Amino acid sequence: MANLEPVIRYQKYQLDEKRRFIARLFAEAEKVYNHKARMLDEVKNERSFVDQSEDPRVITGFLTYQNQMKKRVALINVEIGRIDARIGVAQDDLRESFTELKKFEIIQRNRLARMRRDLERKEAQIFDAIAIEGFHRAREDAEAEERMQLELENAED
Repeated sequence: MANLEPVIRYQKYQLDEKRRFIARLFAEAEKVYNHKARMLDEVKNERSFVDQSEDPRVITGFLTYQNQMKKRVALINVEIGRIDARIGVAQDDLRESFTELKKFEIIQRNRLARMRRDLERKEAQIFDAIAIEGFHRAREDAEAEERMQLELENAED
């Protein structure tokens, strides 16, 4: 059984890299959302200016500007969709990687528990063997002492 600690460390590193990548995607999405919000605010401000103006050239110019901004907002919406899709894929990949990491951690934990149980069992066997040997020696010593006592008693008689 191979030690899985290096694999687990590598999996954790990969997981961290994927988290950082997702964070970058979220930062990119936030920039795009902010850019879109600024553009919409700009259109709103221009609209309020046009509402106050009665010059037909201003209104015509605003309509052209508004159409251009709608196209730009549509492109931004496409970009937002692309980023959201990338975030979804990256999050799915992160979930899969996290699942893999947990599998390796569980396998390693089970291996360590099995090794610990085996060591405890072997240790118990060794202690049992030592205790049995001590019991036999004590019994032999007691028997030898009894024989010596009998021999001494027999020698005195």
